[in-house]
Amino acid sequence: MGGGKGPPALSPLPQETTMNQLTRGEEVMIGALARQVADGDWAACGTLSPMPAAALWLARLTHAPRAQVFVAGSADWPFEGEWQGFFDAAQQGRIQVFFLSGAQIDGQGNLNLMAIGDYHRPQVRLPGGAGSAILAYMVERVVLFRTTHEARGLLPQVDHLTAAGYTPQLSLWQRPGRITRLITPKCVFAFEPPESPLLESLHPGVTLDEVRQLSALPLGRLTWCRRPRP
Repeated sequence: MGGGKGPPALSPLPQETTMNQLTRGEEVMIGALARQVADGDWAACGTLSPMPAAALWLARLTHAPRAQVFVAGSADWPFEGEWQGFFDAAQQGRIQVFFLSGAQIDGQGNLNLMAIGDYHRPQVRLPGGAGSAILAYMVERVVLFRTTHEARGLLPQVDHLTAAGYTPQLSLWQRPGRITRLITPKCVFAFEPPESPLLESLHPGVTLDEVRQLSALPLGRLTWCRRPRP
């Protein structure tokens, strides 16, 4: 994939994707995800991530026409060896944005994709981290997302660490990537470790009390937050 080529053509959404059935909160969430992509960025998401995929295409069609966006599993995925070429690009510093999710996310941006409860006798065995650990370290801006906003998924501490959100013992050279945001159907959190997450904005119609009740995250400054444009 040569840097001199223009952005690849956008692939249509799969026929089974029911974007017309999104809730208002999900639509605003896609807009918030899209705003994390700057013009000229190389930005990507994994498979089975229709909301980040929609956000990537929305960014290209609106404020970031020169962004190169990549959706794993799409017909125009350009990297050799499926994921190997993409991991190579990430380690070379060529990927500016990647969207990651987890069954559990905590206040330091740590992800759990391994198991809920005791690892050897889990309540739920999860599919595993795939490439999340390396991408969390290597991609310039890693944006976390949850398609549901509930206390069991937003915790003070994850049960098991799949990808670390904050590693102060590592230099910028050792870990060039960082977790920047967590976006849900209710709000946007900004990460400024070692401080607790900042509630950066509430989606339209969502109250501060609602976010507090549905989040077990230790929240930082809550005295003021803005509402994004619809």
